[in-house]
Amino acid sequence: MATLKFKQASSIDGFTQHSTAEFNDLPLARIVRELLQNSLDAAAEIGEATAQVRFQVESICRQDLPDVKGYENAFRKAEKYHKKINKGDLPDAAQEVVNRIESGLNDLKTGEAKLLSVVDNGIGLNSDRMNRLLADGSSGKSTTASGSYGVGHLAPFALSDLRYILYGGLTANGRRIVCGKAILTAHPGKNRRLNEAKGYLIEGFRDGLNGNLYDFLPRASHPKLLTKHLDAISKEWGHGCAVLIPAYNHFGNDNNWLSDIVFKVAAYNFAPAIHRKKLVITVQEEEYDEELNGRTLKKILEQEKNQVHAAKSRLFTGLRPSGQNAYQILQALTNGNPRRVSIKRDKARISLLTPFPNGSSRIDLFRNGMWITERIPGLGMADFTSRQPFHAVIEIDAKDGGALHRLIRKAEGPMHENLSFSRLSERERDELKQKFSEIADWINEQVPEVTSDTYTVDDFLVVRSGDDGPQGQNSFSFWGVPTAISRQSVAQGILGMAGNDNDETTRDRIKDPGPSRPYPSQSPKPRPARPLPFRSAVAPDGPGKLVGSITSFSNFAEAWVAFKVDENTDSTCDRVWADEDVAIKSFLIRPVTGNAAQLASEIDNEGHSVKIRDIAADTAYEVQVEYAIPAGLVGIVENPVLRMEMHHPPPPRPTQTRNSEEKSPDDDAEN
Repeated sequence: MATLKFKQASSIDGFTQHSTAEFNDLPLARIVRELLQNSLDAAAEIGEATAQVRFQVESICRQDLPDVKGYENAFRKAEKYHKKINKGDLPDAAQEVVNRIESGLNDLKTGEAKLLSVVDNGIGLNSDRMNRLLADGSSGKSTTASGSYGVGHLAPFALSDLRYILYGGLTANGRRIVCGKAILTAHPGKNRRLNEAKGYLIEGFRDGLNGNLYDFLPRASHPKLLTKHLDAISKEWGHGCAVLIPAYNHFGNDNNWLSDIVFKVAAYNFAPAIHRKKLVITVQEEEYDEELNGRTLKKILEQEKNQVHAAKSRLFTGLRPSGQNAYQILQALTNGNPRRVSIKRDKARISLLTPFPNGSSRIDLFRNGMWITERIPGLGMADFTSRQPFHAVIEIDAKDGGALHRLIRKAEGPMHENLSFSRLSERERDELKQKFSEIADWINEQVPEVTSDTYTVDDFLVVRSGDDGPQGQNSFSFWGVPTAISRQSVAQGILGMAGNDNDETTRDRIKDPGPSRPYPSQSPKPRPARPLPFRSAVAPDGPGKLVGSITSFSNFAEAWVAFKVDENTDSTCDRVWADEDVAIKSFLIRPVTGNAAQLASEIDNEGHSVKIRDIAADTAYEVQVEYAIPAGLVGIVENPVLRMEMHHPPPPRPTQTRNSEEKSPDDDAEN
């Protein structure tokens, strides 16, 4: 009979040891994401055209759980031991874990316990992959794909009140392997020795010198619960993996339908795989059996398309991209004329939608059907400043992605949601930059060029970044698509926005455009656009405060930063003025990552710009700013929109504001 085996402890781990914190603090949406990613990669590794993943909730009782007696005995000893060494009481965090385990054991006795199973048609598990799955910190992910193993195996533990997970694998040659892992705490064992926290459902331990740490159970000793699921995999697909989660806790809320959680996470993160029928997900819960396919994908993302921020609810904390961006990705996949692009010996699929209705370009990167990031080092928006706004969805898969896929996979990091060149060697970094540069060249060839740096919009643009939104949230509304035009006079601009020059309202606006503000500067000829050496963004951080980011694409010994009140601040278009500098009261800049000190900065005498020294290329910097808007705008502009500008060489001196005693542009013309 299969029993849990515990090694002799080398330290006294409690109920809240470091290894459990890794999954206790994991955002719940990432658990689903990790499970889906493992299954999708496992299908790719064996060459399945479509990854089939099934989530199923069923009831189990006490006798269904392998070695439940051994588990409960170890738990009781652990609880008693730690109460003793803590003088009768457990710390609050440890007591919470004990309460959860007690609840799970009680549900098993009363028949109310649930089992969540996640099964797939991937490559399955063999002895090597199972060893890597169970060995904490030893990732089994290859450079081509992975499959239901690696450091992400800790994710499902957060869904089990017992912190006890069962694994089963069936390979294409018909070989089966099963195992279980429970994470409790150090507790007294036989022969007056202390057992470690982790227990394994195995035949016994090995020395690990050849990479094998465990003797796995013979076929005759496989628990019935695992055998049932492997039989189903054998009948339906012939190979695959099963992850079983006993005492499933419904993500901490019994009111949550599993399909709502799984489908939303999948729609946000795996849209290309679902859209192209490379991933099919079914959820079976009670009498419901639902499938996520192209039709339901569209329905879900249409409901989410107005979510402009990353999710913040407990269930979906950290779920990215935003609902709006996920919907836009589906639009690009549907309408963007996907093309297979050669990058030397590698291949990428790129769906390119232009013009992009949002008015600013965007690139989303997917690997093996899973969203990774929209911020790609070496493939930034500064490479496309002379092009019309576009949205590119780049898909790299293991089958024909070659070195590009391998390098992206290595640069991803453990949670697969960003790229960092610091994870690569210098040679690999140069190689990946070159491949991204080839992708940038291809996009530039496909997207029409913008020949002017002057723009208008079909209707108007409203960007609210004030501090009075609900709970500090900002709202953004974009109307129309930027269109290159020739510069107009102020009167022409007002007429163009207001309507016919015979219109009474139009004449009134010309006569009384509002409080006296500076007029826009005039330029006789549109200047050609050119790539900018900086990329920047800014957002409010409370009254009179901003946070922002700066990335430079070259090394600069000195550069200057200024902040402007954007002329689009007044969404009514009743008042016209030139962009004005805000007064900078304090300024801090430091690298986003690493322990490097903040950069030296100096506010000029007029307080309108800041000189920064020693900016490094391809380095992201965070800025924190305190500011004051010009006195002439106080009371006129309630929620100013601010824009960050960077200059090299120094910016021109700010223009003087126009008051009742200054000359107008018309006066200059007459003289």
